[in-house]
Amino acid sequence: MKFFSVFFLFLSITVFSQNRYELSDEGKDKLYLSDLISDLAKAGKITDQPIVVVDGIPHRYQDLEKEKLVLSKMEIKKITALDKQAGVKIYGNYGEAGVLLVTTNRSSYHKPVQEVKME
Repeated sequence: MKFFSVFFLFLSITVFSQNRYELSDEGKDKLYLSDLISDLAKAGKITDQPIVVVDGIPHRYQDLEKEKLVLSKMEIKKITALDKQAGVKIYGNYGEAGVLLVTTNRSSYHKPVQEVKME
């Protein structure tokens, strides 16, 4: 009985933490980021609760309980995992869990437009 309780607790935590990294897509694309995080955690590059920085805006694991990532797989241009030392240097103690830098193709839409005056 104790084994099943521990197993259920582990399964609940795993499923709950995956939901925080769900994308706004449908189907298997919805879990693209959470699957990538799981793979990187298994490889020892990050933990399963990293900071996800989307176009320079950090989203901590704790923050993603309240707000979801507004991001789809199609918008992702590049994902880079920072090593622990670089993550801590930039994000302090929060970087110990790992940092994923996500660059989107939408970041180019938000560049300031140069104003031209006609005389």
